[in-house]
Amino acid sequence: MRRNPVLLISLALLLLAATGCAQLGPQATPVPPTKTPKPTFTATPAVTATPLILPTATKPPATATPVAPTNTPVPPPTAVPPTNTPVPAARFSTGQAVNVRNGPGVNYNLLGQLPAGQSFEITGKNNAGDWLQFTYNGQPAWVSAGLVNVSGDAGSIKLAQNIPAPPPPPPTTRPQPTTPPQPAATSAPQYPFVLVKGVERCDPNAGMTYFSGYVRYLDNSLRNGVCVHIAYYEPRNTKCSGCDGVGDGNWSFSPFGGPAPSGTTVDIWVVSCPSSMPANGQTQNTGFGDLTPRSEKWHYTVTNSVQCTGITFAGN
Repeated sequence: MRRNPVLLISLALLLLAATGCAQLGPQATPVPPTKTPKPTFTATPAVTATPLILPTATKPPATATPVAPTNTPVPPPTAVPPTNTPVPAARFSTGQAVNVRNGPGVNYNLLGQLPAGQSFEITGKNNAGDWLQFTYNGQPAWVSAGLVNVSGDAGSIKLAQNIPAPPPPPPTTRPQPTTPPQPAATSAPQYPFVLVKGVERCDPNAGMTYFSGYVRYLDNSLRNGVCVHIAYYEPRNTKCSGCDGVGDGNWSFSPFGGPAPSGTTVDIWVVSCPSSMPANGQTQNTGFGDLTPRSEKWHYTVTNSVQCTGITFAGN
């Protein structure tokens, strides 16, 4: 049994006091001791262990996989219909003097000559496309496509519907000689080229006065690259045989651009060729080279407009 020490001390003090009083005399009335209250023991409450709550480790959020941006298709721009720009009609222009004929070929009659710098609308072409039709002095006419410059819508040029038939070949009443006449053996030739006489013919042609002929070797074969000159009143034109697409050995002049005035005297003869011959020959605009005759002159006086053909020079 556990003893209360406070209680024991209180009892010991009481006994000591009682003993002292008996020895000293009358004793005083004892004062009853004050009870010391017992200490109250407060039970220590049971400590409830509070569980330690550790913070839950927060898992870092997973890194989001970047999503590739979706390419939103951009609609193509609305096509603006092209404006139909009208293509100019086909035309030709002349960079030099060009002969005008009544059909697509050098065997057709000459109607005139276009100077450089002229321009006309093209109305048709021949099957080969090497001759172009246009309106000249109110009638259909033709020029060589190789001698002019074409502009505009060349693809729109249509085949001409009124192509004239080729002219008949020259009459055979005066056949060409099989060999040119030889100079007399007793005299040396005066010129390197001979004027073959009696083989030309001049027929009426009210629309155009012109002259054409040939240059041949002495064996009668055609010869190109020989220059022939025509003059009336003064020098007019120099051309070379076979040049400008007129055919082997051929040359021709239409210097009046129409009928020649009555009484006009024409001379045609062979001359030396220049080192560089312009297209369509030398004219008063280009100037002339050496006009010294290399043949006898063919001489003719016009009374009425004519076409003289078959004028021939021959030489080696």
